[in-house]
Amino acid sequence: MINFKDNWLETKQRYDAWLHGGKTDRPLMSLRSIREKGRGLYELMEEPPIDSLVERYTNMDKRYPRMMNRYDKIDFLAESYPQSGAFLGPGSLAIYIGSEPVFTEETVWFSVCIDSYDGLELKYDPKNEWWKKHLGMIRRCVELASGTDIIVGQPDLVENVDILSAMRGPNRFCFDLYDYPDEVKKALAQINDVYAACFNEIYELIKKPDGSSAYGPYNVYGSGKSAKIQVDFSALISPEHFDEFVLPYLVAQCEGLDNILFHLDGVECIVHLDSLLKMERLGAIQWTPPAGPSSIKAANERWFDLYRKIRRGGKGLWLSLAEYGPEGSIEAADKIIKEIGPDGLYFQFPEMEQKLAESLMLHAERDWRSR
Repeated sequence: MINFKDNWLETKQRYDAWLHGGKTDRPLMSLRSIREKGRGLYELMEEPPIDSLVERYTNMDKRYPRMMNRYDKIDFLAESYPQSGAFLGPGSLAIYIGSEPVFTEETVWFSVCIDSYDGLELKYDPKNEWWKKHLGMIRRCVELASGTDIIVGQPDLVENVDILSAMRGPNRFCFDLYDYPDEVKKALAQINDVYAACFNEIYELIKKPDGSSAYGPYNVYGSGKSAKIQVDFSALISPEHFDEFVLPYLVAQCEGLDNILFHLDGVECIVHLDSLLKMERLGAIQWTPPAGPSSIKAANERWFDLYRKIRRGGKGLWLSLAEYGPEGSIEAADKIIKEIGPDGLYFQFPEMEQKLAESLMLHAERDWRSR
């Protein structure tokens, strides 16, 4: 057995507490340190060439050696953990019900495929070619990770109006809320059913023997079914439309999940925070500041009232500090903790060299303790 991490029980306990309103002794931290030399736990693998953009996303056997060679030099500190997964872009649920993937260097997009709501039926189809292919990719990840403590995480399925907007086209979909409200609601209910069927089938493949699982891109892990949910389309709609077209389907979706993080992306989405804070099963909120200069990154004081509101609402707060760089990320965390305290926080740090990472661990244990 190749073990990359030795504090799994403590890690799961911290995630479970953070996502369910409990106390943690310090902020959670996703922290990887880079060794100068590998640990030598296994022989490094030959890395076969990847011959196409599509293969880069879909060939798990060619991706696996690159991951393992990289992990040989990584220490997974605090609440970070070794993970693998099959990622087909943010919103792969769309290709299981009609869209086609559009592969790019940065990500995968999805083709518009709904011209009309007349006769529209969005159903789980076990014979859909992209669903079968993606499920096979995930299954292969599980097989390759056998004999290690690598966790295979849930892919970024996405849900709700973000899927319908991608399949319909966001411009047309904005008008649909006015022109076809009943049809939109029917489609959203169908998307919920497809999501549940696909999520649960993947969960049965990736869950650990104790039933715990992880959601890949945002490092959410804990007992039961772990997921990130989002509604980026909500930047274009009013709170009234959010409560009518989004919230009921989010609440219904969350009934089938255990550890839930909401991805709140950009200033325009903040108007929906009050509705999100009312969602009892929602455990934490991940805040993504707008792209731009360092003056508007996560540690800027303009966001501190937002952070306080999230914490007063009983939700954990997930923040990436990666853009600050290794040393700058520690200073940014200090600034945030000084203003709002350490309770309920999760920091994603950039990878850093061993000495600095060990210093950060000592600093966190000494100076970021919850009281």
